[in-house]
Amino acid sequence: MKKILFILPLFLCSFYTLKAQKQIEIIHADDFIFDNNKHPDYGKLVGNVSFKHEGAIMQCDSAYQYKNNKMDAFGNIKINQGDTLYLSGKQLFYDGNSSKAIIKYKVRLIDKHMNLTTEQINYDLEKDIAHYPTKGKIIDGNNNLVSDRGSYHSKSHLFYFKGNVEVINKDYEMRTDTMLYNSKTKVSFFQGPTTITSEENIIYCENGWYNTQSNISQFQKNASITHQDFILKGDSIFYDRNKGYGKAISNINLIDTVNNLFITGDLGEYFEKTQNAMVTQNALLNLIADKDTLFVHADTLKSTKTEAKREINAYNNVKCYKSDMQAKCDSLSYNLQDSTIELFKNPIIWSDKFQITADSIRLLVSAGKIKKMFLRQNPMIISKEDSLNYNQIKGKIMTGFFKENKLQKIVVIGNGQTIFLAQNDKKENIGINTTDCSDITLFFKENELDGISFHTKPAAIMHPMDKIEEKDKLLKGFLWRGAEQPKSKADIFNE
Repeated sequence: MKKILFILPLFLCSFYTLKAQKQIEIIHADDFIFDNNKHPDYGKLVGNVSFKHEGAIMQCDSAYQYKNNKMDAFGNIKINQGDTLYLSGKQLFYDGNSSKAIIKYKVRLIDKHMNLTTEQINYDLEKDIAHYPTKGKIIDGNNNLVSDRGSYHSKSHLFYFKGNVEVINKDYEMRTDTMLYNSKTKVSFFQGPTTITSEENIIYCENGWYNTQSNISQFQKNASITHQDFILKGDSIFYDRNKGYGKAISNINLIDTVNNLFITGDLGEYFEKTQNAMVTQNALLNLIADKDTLFVHADTLKSTKTEAKREINAYNNVKCYKSDMQAKCDSLSYNLQDSTIELFKNPIIWSDKFQITADSIRLLVSAGKIKKMFLRQNPMIISKEDSLNYNQIKGKIMTGFFKENKLQKIVVIGNGQTIFLAQNDKKENIGINTTDCSDITLFFKENELDGISFHTKPAAIMHPMDKIEEKDKLLKGFLWRGAEQPKSKADIFNE
């Protein structure tokens, strides 16, 4: 090999004009080729070349060394910065004045926490920042991360990804446009539209973070978790993938995509493994049917699933509003399988002009409309006819039949009693009809009594208006609760 060692000291003395601590230090080369006549600005280093600058050791097959403290290196590029970072590639340009390197072709960057491959890295050795303007792939434990471009701060272990960012994990796939990722803590931070897809659900947000090690995350800005049966939305959603637990805060929306209903509120919890959910704080159930909605408000709303049966339960201070029906009770149960709604503890229903009460009330619903109503224990139906008089029906057990949410027929079984206001053709009050009969069937048309059938030994009395005493105008247990009736959706939130 040709070695021009005799001119090397003079060349090196004139080669550097910068401060000693900034100069590139040549450690080794098999051949040093310098010709001041032909190439006064540079020399060539060939074979097992290694040089040092600012604590970083760089190696290559060959290099051009310039008098302005810069180098071009070729073949098997390796850069070691202590024991914290390793860079490799096929071509290197290094500026010793700025401590910046450009590594190209089959580039790899490795530290204690990750492995990055790309086609070009621009690395600032002084600031420990690597930029890659071409598509890069990172292998980090169980995660493979890909992006069109990005940067890496090795001191803080922080990646900045931009453009078609993908995170592939055995449990999910994450796609976004902009993401920060800490390779030490394994936490991803989203700063744009983000979708996380898994077998269990699809998550969407436009801001948030995800700990890929613990599988704990939080999502904001248009955040949603879509499950097989539900969509959970909220201003902020906390999610634990390992436990299958989600918690939504503020402006939440729990949508049942199977049963055409949704629950809103300000605090919601979702249990993925049991497919149960709970909403509190301004909780509101919305049952949609035929361009009308039944609104149910309660302190707590729960959606539970057992085998194939889905049930929604409302607890404490339950109030309901629909344009043609309102209700109030302490607790309510809605079985979505057989479309039955049950009201418990002091339940009351207002249907048009009728006030309906019993110890418990069960409604059979179809397409959002009441078909049958079952009243158990102390049932009573009251309608206010004028400021002083009320029509009343009472019995042991009652069953009501509806058409288009209008009362059509009532069947009374046991201890039947009725009080009805009697009027003449001029709609003038002429008396009060009272009847006692074990079993009674009453027929209604346009919310008015249209006929009565007494089945067992009826005892009926017509009392003229001026002859009946006030105490005989009301059945035992009579209580008019008109003041409690919600007149609008807003009323069901009032105490």
